[in-house]
Amino acid sequence: MKKATLLLTAVTVFMSVGCGAGETRGPNVLVILIDTIRADHLGCMGYRRNTTPTLDSLAREGVLYSNCQSHSSWTLPAMAGILSGLNPREHAAGRHYDALFGVPEDIPWMPMIFKSAGYRTAAFFNVIFMNADFGFHRGFDFFDCSALGPETRSRNAGETVEAVLSWFSGYSGDKPFFVAVHFFDPHLPYSPPAPWDTLFADLEYSGEYGPEWGGVSQLNAVHSGMDTIPPDGLEHLVALYDGEIAYADGELGRLLETLRERGLMENTVVVVVGDHGEEFMEHGGMDHGRTLYQEICHVPLIFSGPGVPRGLVVETLTGQVGVMPEVLRLAGLEGGAVTPLYSGELEPVPVPASDVLWREGNLASLVVPGAKLIWGVDEGFTEAYDLLADPAELEPLPPDSAMMAELEWYWGTPPLAESPLVNVQESIHRELRALGYIR
Repeated sequence: MKKATLLLTAVTVFMSVGCGAGETRGPNVLVILIDTIRADHLGCMGYRRNTTPTLDSLAREGVLYSNCQSHSSWTLPAMAGILSGLNPREHAAGRHYDALFGVPEDIPWMPMIFKSAGYRTAAFFNVIFMNADFGFHRGFDFFDCSALGPETRSRNAGETVEAVLSWFSGYSGDKPFFVAVHFFDPHLPYSPPAPWDTLFADLEYSGEYGPEWGGVSQLNAVHSGMDTIPPDGLEHLVALYDGEIAYADGELGRLLETLRERGLMENTVVVVVGDHGEEFMEHGGMDHGRTLYQEICHVPLIFSGPGVPRGLVVETLTGQVGVMPEVLRLAGLEGGAVTPLYSGELEPVPVPASDVLWREGNLASLVVPGAKLIWGVDEGFTEAYDLLADPAELEPLPPDSAMMAELEWYWGTPPLAESPLVNVQESIHRELRALGYIR
C-alpha cells in the first residue's frame, strides 16, 4: 500500500466512524490488554507449563492468531497502536530523542468510535503511560488508571477485576458496553501472590534472583556485562514470570465467569491481545524496551464471541494494527474490516515495528512470512533472519533489498497528527496531589 493511500485510508476511517455514527445495539466488546506477555508462554501456543487455562479456553472457543506481531518493544507505542489501528510512525506516541509523547487528539481512536456509536465505555488501566496525560482517557465514560509511576506498586489482576466488577454493578444494560481492561502483572518485578508464587518456582531456591529483583541498577548491571545471571537464577525468574501470567489468567477467568453469571457474556465479543513480550537473555538482556527480536515482538491475539468462528488457528502473519478494524467489523460499525481478519483470502502484509525505550539509537524492524529484518537506524547496521530455519534469530544473514526498501519507507512515514509532549514527573505529582499525598 502506498504511503498516500495508507494515510488517506486512516483519516477516512476516523471521519466515517467517529462523527455521528449514531445509536447501535451491536454486541458488547470486552478488550483484554495484557502487558509483557510472550506468545510462546501460553498453553495454546504449546508452552510446557499450564500457564493459561482461561486463554486456552477462549482460543478453543474462538480464533487464535498464532503469528501476531507487536509494533513496538514497550507499552506506550504498542498500546496506542492497538487502540488506534496505526503503527508507531503514524500515531507518533512514544519516546523520541529522550522525550515522551502522548496520543494525538486527531487520529482514529477505538474508544471514541464506540462512544460515538452509543456504547457505554469504561477503561481500567494500570500503568502511567496509559493515563489521561498520555491521551488514553479519550472516549471513555469511565476512566480508571491506577498506576502513578515506576516507584509505586501497580494494581494487581485481582484488584483490577474487583474494580471492573464494581463498575458492572452499576451497569444497567441500557446500551451495549465497550470495556478495556489492562493487566500489568507479568511486568517486572515478577512477584505473583500466593499460591502462584510457588506454582512453578523451585521451593528450594534461595538465590538473589527472586521477586525483588529487577530494579534499574540490576538490569543495567546485566546489560553492561557486570552481572551474569546463573542458570538457576534465570530459571527462577522465568518460573515467577509464568506465575504472574497464571495469576492474571486466573483472575481473567473469574471476571468472565462472574459476567457470565450476570448474563453479560452471551452477546459479548472478547478480544485478548498482548502489547509486547519479554526477553530472558536470548540476546544478552532482560526485560523489554531494548530490542525488537521475536521474544519481544511475538504476542498473543485471541478473538472469541458472536460472529467469531470456533476452534480456528490462523497462522497468517498478523499485526496489532489489525485489531481495531476487526473489532469494528464484529460490532457492525463503519470503518470495520471488509474481509474478516481470519479469512484465508487475506494476503499477509509486512509488519513493521519501532520505538525502543532503553536504548540510545533508534531501531526498526520488519517481519514478512518466514523472515525478519532489524535495522539500527542511527548506527546503520542490519540483521536479517530466516525465521523458519533460525526462529531464535541467532544467525544473521545479509539483508534482502526489497525488505530494506520497505523498512526505509516505513521509517519515513510522517505522523498523522502532532503528538503532545508529556512530562512524566509532572504527571506523577499531579495524580499524587489529587489523591492528597502531596501538597
